[in-house]
Amino acid sequence: MKPLLFLIPLALLISCSCNDQKDKLPYTKRVSKEVKADLNHWWVRNDSALIVHYSDSLGLDSIPDERGLWLTIHKEGDDKAKSVNENSVVTISYVISDFVTGKKFYTSKKLGPKKINIAHTDEPQGLLEALVGLRDGTKATAVLLPDKAFGLVGDGEKIEGRRIIRYDFEILKVEN
Repeated sequence: MKPLLFLIPLALLISCSCNDQKDKLPYTKRVSKEVKADLNHWWVRNDSALIVHYSDSLGLDSIPDERGLWLTIHKEGDDKAKSVNENSVVTISYVISDFVTGKKFYTSKKLGPKKINIAHTDEPQGLLEALVGLRDGTKATAVLLPDKAFGLVGDGEKIEGRRIIRYDFEILKVEN
């Protein structure tokens, strides 16, 4: 019992001395907003270059719109079908995969169709932007940069952070 009592203060002393040293190291300095912005712009440029490079080999004729969304429409929905708006509830079939490696993360074949309330959801912002304006029956592929997908941290399950995501989907039903 006495050796254990000796180890507790020793562990606290080591812990405190390590924290003091961390504060003195240069890598713990705060990064300015300008540096963060420059790094983000660099990432977006490099991610966009990857998309351009791989799009041709994957048969996608995507070009980004003004929001930075890469969308390829494979089949338009019927002209008389309902369009998705900001208040719609949409049911889709989908395959979510890594754009570069093709590794599949999630599919509706395994998990079932996904019902999304556009106004109230945790789905990636890029997917929501891709869906709005499309009609029931549309088949498309959205390529989502990390900032429009799962960001720096990923989804906490299968998708790692900073992944360019390929989201193949078909709109099965639109409720307005």
